[in-house]
Formats: sequence, C-alpha cells, structure tokens
Amino acid sequence: MSPRPPARRILLVEDEPSFRDVLQMGLEPEGFATTAVPGLAEARNVLGSEAFDAVVSDLRLKDGSGLDLLAWMKAQGLETPVVIMTAFATTETTVQALNLGAADFLTKTKNDLGELTKVLKGLFTSAPPPDTGDIRDIGDLVGVGETMRRIQALVGKIALADTTVLITGESGTGKEVVARLIQRYSERAQGPFVPVNCGALPEQLLESELFGYERGAFTGAAGAKRGLFEEAGGGIIFLDEIGEMPLPLQVKLLRVLQERRVRRLGATSERAVDVRVICATNQDLRDRVEQGRFRQDLFYRLNILHLELPPLRDRPEDLPVLAGHFLARFTRKLGKAPMSLGTEALDLLRKYSFPGNVRELENLMERCVALGSSGTIGLELFPETLVAEVQSGGRSRRVPAVEVPADGFDLEAYLGALKAYLMGRALARAEGNRTKAAKLLGISFRAYRYWLQELGGPENLGTAFPRPEDFPPRAAAEGEHEG
Repeated sequence: MSPRPPARRILLVEDEPSFRDVLQMGLEPEGFATTAVPGLAEARNVLGSEAFDAVVSDLRLKDGSGLDLLAWMKAQGLETPVVIMTAFATTETTVQALNLGAADFLTKTKNDLGELTKVLKGLFTSAPPPDTGDIRDIGDLVGVGETMRRIQALVGKIALADTTVLITGESGTGKEVVARLIQRYSERAQGPFVPVNCGALPEQLLESELFGYERGAFTGAAGAKRGLFEEAGGGIIFLDEIGEMPLPLQVKLLRVLQERRVRRLGATSERAVDVRVICATNQDLRDRVEQGRFRQDLFYRLNILHLELPPLRDRPEDLPVLAGHFLARFTRKLGKAPMSLGTEALDLLRKYSFPGNVRELENLMERCVALGSSGTIGLELFPETLVAEVQSGGRSRRVPAVEVPADGFDLEAYLGALKAYLMGRALARAEGNRTKAAKLLGISFRAYRYWLQELGGPENLGTAFPRPEDFPPRAAAEGEHEG
C-alpha cells in the first residue's frame, strides 16, 4: 500500500471568525492542513516565516485587502498561488486580482466551499497563471454569480489579446460597457474609443463615415475627411449593431480586417490603420448568414473572440447587488441620503422579466432615487404599469381589447393618439434611433420625421395605450346631420 501524500498547507486570511471556521472545517477533511489568520499584517508575518502550498484570502480585510496581500507577495518574490474570495465582485477587482497573479477569484455563495475545494485541488496539478501586469482603471460590470464571475475574468483575458472581438446579447445587457472595459484593461487604454451605430446611418453615409473621403469624391465633398477607422488609430473602433451593416460595406470591412488598410472614397491608394475592432449585435449572426443577409467569411473573421452576455432574467442572483450598486451611484450623483430596496419591492423585481435588461434596471433605480427622499424604497416609486404587469402575471403587456363606446367616440382624434403611441413604442424599441423606428413602422424616415413634427416633437409621443372612451365624440358641425 502506497503511503498517503502529505497534506497540502493552506493559509486562510479571513477576518470573519464564523466563515473562517467554516473554511477550516470544510477543507481539512479534504486533505488540507489549514492555518488561519484574521488580517493582512498577520498574513505577512506568517508568510515571512513559514511555507505554504496555497493562500486563500478574503478581498476585504480589517487592515487592507487581498489585493494588497497579492502585491506584497509579488514584491517579496513569493510564488505561492493565491485564491481571492469576496461577497461582492466587480470587473475591476476580478481583473486586478488575476493580473496581480491570483490563481482564481471566487464569489462567496452557498456553494463556495465546494468550488474552493475544486480550485485548490486543481492548483496542484497545473501551474498558476503568469503575471500579466497591472490594471489602473475601474469597471462597472457588477455581479456575484458564477456566470458573471467567469465573464469578468474573461474580459481581462480578452483585453490582453489584441484581436477582433464579437460581443452578443440582448439589448441592455451591457455590450458597450464590456467593449469600453476591454479597452481600459488593454494596451490601447490611452488610445481613442470610437463607437459607431451601424444601424443608424444610411449605407452611403455610413461608408463615408467609416472610411472617409477625398475632396471632390461626391457632390458637397469640399475637402478631405478622415474616416472613423483612421480616427480610431491606436485605439478601438466599436461597431454596434454590426448585423445591420449593408452587404456591400461588409465586403469592405472584411478587407480592412484582413489587410489593416482603408481606402477613402475617391482615393487611388490605401492607408494603413492600427486599430482594434470590437463588434456587437443583439441578433443571431448565424441565422443572418443562412438568410444571406450577412457574409459568412466576415462572420468567421469577427468571431475570433466571442463573448455572450446573459439577459438579466438569467442571473437573478445579481439583481439585488446591481440594484444596490445603481442606488448608491444615483444617490451620490443627486446628493441624496442612502436608499435601499424594501422586501416587497425586491420581491416584485424578482418576478419581473426585465425585457430591457440591466439598462432597464438602471433607469428604474434612477427614477426611484429621483422621486424618493431616503430610506427604504417601496412599490409606490415604481411605474404603475410595471407593478400591474407583475401582479397580473404579465397580462398587462398585452394590448387591451378595443371596443366602440356606447356613446361613440372621436375616431379621428383616437387614430392620432394611436399613431403617437405606436411611434413612441417604435422609438423606444429602436433605443431613440429615428431611422430604425421608421423602419419598424414600415415608413420612410422622411414620413416619420414629418409625423413627429406634426405631433409637436418626441415629448408628445404617447406612453399609454389610448382607449376610445377617452376621446368623446365631437358635436356634429352644421350640415353633417343626417337628412
């Protein structure tokens, strides 16, 4: 019978006594010998005199942080693998920990002990990741669940690989947030970040905006103009709604990605560009390829590094943390006392599907802070339509039945209100893009603009579905009576 291998020595740095005891009781039966200390100073003293196979540290300590411990160990030349644990993870802390040499970054959850055990056992069959430098800026991709923890770590790794990225996910999931974080954590952090909405501009205008033009290239081109690819030199160009890019421009984009050169409209030669391309879409590009609406070769070129962002409804564990994060931000911004969600309000939000995802939650929390004073937020600060929808099991999202009132109604006025309502819904779905809103309604941009002016501007677009009974019949004009 072979002798049992010696127990691996683990240093636990945790200032909460009860959780420290849980870790010790859980790890020792798994074959680990643990030594526990409550803070940064004690950890430094022990590491200076004893050898350990691994360190497990809380992020927030009574006299510092796990990041401070990582930096100190790095300065001392200690190569002991370190696992950081925290109850509140952000992209900043995750990436900083990994780039300071942490072996992993775990979130404290009900399954944290099992996950920690798995990570520790894996440490001794593979080498810890190499140091990848320092991170200097902050992020805003907040989450405590396993899914977001993986995404936070992946953002840091993608940032360091200077190649094309495709970010997919529903509207409001944070695709531009992720793109900006990738830039902030990359070697292009000092360069420009140039966002372009590919669905907002007509094809001819989009082409001239992206690639630029020479003097005389077309009527009105009185002088040469650098395109956005040139403007983004040394940095990142973010092509949002890439699925909406017209096919002729997809060919030109593919060439830019392959050759790293652009040709301005009207030019006879190409110009080299040093730019990283990040694309985003809320569409399934594979489906669009099958439909012949997106080039297959471009899809493969964009899909080198793919990051899928989950909808908020698929990460319920992050809801209270995100809500608290936004409440803290907006109370600071508006100079108000701290606020928090009441139990009833949080329970209702847990039942809501959030079709607008994180952006919708952010806007809702800003509304609550703007309307509230301080303390606990209740249902009275939520929009009535949201509360009604959840309490009715989602039925309020359906268009209500329309009936002709017994006393009649003003059809012309009602149709005007209905047009205003549908124009407003289309504009909301298009996230304020009037060209896209017109397309959703099957009308030209010129017609949409004319109707908008006729209504008196976007502030007069309807937000509630109009009911015929709200438009009583007009008194018939002389000559309009039946004979």
